[in-house]
Amino acid sequence: MSFTRFRPTSHFIAPHSWSNDPCGAVYVPETKEYLFCYQWNPGTTEGGNSAWGMAKSKDLVTWTDCSPPITNGAAGSYDQKGVFSGSIVSRVIDGKTALFLFYTSVSRLPIHWSKEYLEGCESQSVAFSTDYGVSWHRYENNPLLSVPPKRELSTGWRDPFVSPWTTLSRFLGVDEATDYMMIASGERGRGSALHLYSSNNLLGWDLCSTILEVETNTPVSPTSSFIWGMNFECASFFNIGESNYILVGIEEDIPSTRHNRHLTLWLRGEFVLENGKPKFNILSHGMLDFGILYAIHIFRDAEGRLLQLGWADESANAKTIKQQGWAGCIAHPRELYEISKPIADSISEEDIWYVDEKAGRMTALGIRPAPQISQVRDSRTQIPLENFKSIRSKNYEIKTTFKKPTGTEEFTFNVRQSPNKEELTKIIFDLANSTISVDRSKSSLENLGSSFTEIGRFTLLPDEDLDIRLFVDNSIIEVYANDRFALTSRIYPSLESLGVDYDFGGFEEENVGFWCWEGLKDAWPTRREGSVESSAEDVTVDEKGVVQVMERPIVVV
Repeated sequence: MSFTRFRPTSHFIAPHSWSNDPCGAVYVPETKEYLFCYQWNPGTTEGGNSAWGMAKSKDLVTWTDCSPPITNGAAGSYDQKGVFSGSIVSRVIDGKTALFLFYTSVSRLPIHWSKEYLEGCESQSVAFSTDYGVSWHRYENNPLLSVPPKRELSTGWRDPFVSPWTTLSRFLGVDEATDYMMIASGERGRGSALHLYSSNNLLGWDLCSTILEVETNTPVSPTSSFIWGMNFECASFFNIGESNYILVGIEEDIPSTRHNRHLTLWLRGEFVLENGKPKFNILSHGMLDFGILYAIHIFRDAEGRLLQLGWADESANAKTIKQQGWAGCIAHPRELYEISKPIADSISEEDIWYVDEKAGRMTALGIRPAPQISQVRDSRTQIPLENFKSIRSKNYEIKTTFKKPTGTEEFTFNVRQSPNKEELTKIIFDLANSTISVDRSKSSLENLGSSFTEIGRFTLLPDEDLDIRLFVDNSIIEVYANDRFALTSRIYPSLESLGVDYDFGGFEEENVGFWCWEGLKDAWPTRREGSVESSAEDVTVDEKGVVQVMERPIVVV
């Protein structure tokens, strides 16, 4: 199996080896560039002893590799076993811009909610850059925080997200420039928790409150189908106007049917005081992605839009992953915003909608591809519906509007389809049952990857058109609907399955707006030589056909 067989073209991906969480994204006005960091474990297709990789971009579409900002510390140090996820903030100090890279410093492994918590295994640390991310230096007084609030009862204490939270500062009557650090955690025998710290200089941190505590294996709300799991990960916060949001990754218990027992929720809430400390009272909630996406990270683009990144893990079998010599990529950046609609009585009880009876409006968190992603298209390759079935490709975008559906229709797109249809992946929009799914039961005849059907709930509002965007990029599929639904999936066709098809169930095609762009832009133009990545110089194939990745020390410049 070749290094490039299932490798995406237009998505963000590490040069080789294991990669997972996006963990530090920031726009630097002085250089007009985005810096984007991610968890990376060179030399293996397995996770664990990870540090940070980094790349830069002018447009969030094409990328250039940078030297890793920070790697494991020396033997015996507070971060000898890993530099885990975190965030980057930019501040002007004495007239000069400084970047602060906050991370979880790991001194002992393993760390998992199901295992005994090792004393001192996790702490929170920071590194600085004063040359816009070219070089980084650890703070001499690291770690900033050394002991989790629940100590040996902790199920985890990691992934610091740092930012002001203006609505909380106003609620507390403190300076709106106050910075907060949210750390995902949990307490054994009780449930998951989010600890919030505050600072006025980014170096000295005080525990503000445990702003959210939930009980293990209880429903998120009385009507919700989602259950709180065993531990929180990769949490962040923001406000849109006066609306307060938290994003949080949930580690579920063994009975979960989700990929790696992970899911990510968005929570809208209000602040209340409990014993003088702020708490987050949940008012509505929803899934950020109904598929494989996890480890959500947020940042602001050059225009101030709130963008979201996420890790698209592999769902291939272990042999497939080992043979290809790499694992994991990042889904396209997505914009988060707030949707406001007139109250629709038929669905006003759904958990994603916050209903304001007085204003006659209901609101939810919107999710759509970041506007920059339209730049991946090549206008010369736009294909109309009448020619769509002639496509032979594994890299394209589909944009479709079904005008004035009755709400009883089922629309299906087949992608990565073999000529005789023995291998294909179905993307199904079932309006009658309010679901969108990716049926992978025939995606891989040789069972190279999961055949589990990924499915999410989606309900059209009265008199609403169905607006769809689909991205197919070799092994990754992204599905969006009406700017409030997302589902990311991974597939591993065994055959040269490049065909497409569709079935609109008799829906009048004159009521279908359709656009397709084939051959999306290469995300790594400086990394490739022809069709082979230049970064693959560290990759060889042994006598058994297994891809081997050369493990090299990473030097921070």
